[in-house]
Amino acid sequence: MDSNPFALLIDPDDLEWIGTGSGNAMKVLRVSQETGGWTALIKAAAGTVNARHRHLGPADFFVLSGSIEYRGGFARAGSWVYEPAGALHEATTHPEDTVYLANVHGPIAMLDDDDNVIRVSDGASMARLAPSRPTASIA
Repeated sequence: MDSNPFALLIDPDDLEWIGTGSGNAMKVLRVSQETGGWTALIKAAAGTVNARHRHLGPADFFVLSGSIEYRGGFARAGSWVYEPAGALHEATTHPEDTVYLANVHGPIAMLDDDDNVIRVSDGASMARLAPSRPTASIA
């Protein structure tokens, strides 16, 4: 049987939720060594408010359960959300327990009220959260 050395199959049930200290927890599914993009399941407790942030690259999200209220509207279970590079969020709230799939194709800058960058979530920071997995080489 042929196998693709770049393919990856992960059962999220085998992964532990990693708390972020902000009311969110995540299961990092993949971090691209080529681009720094990452994919994760994110679980937000009811009432969680994500910090003010700017998407420095595009991202898309699929809401699996619960809901997300953000500057673009109200996304319920089954909704798909696209955020272009440059999108600014004053606050993203989760009115109920929520789980969503995040595909992030560039860094996210967490901002203070004066637009100073407090922290950046990117492929490197997500890789530190991800459990060790074998990675394919291009050799």
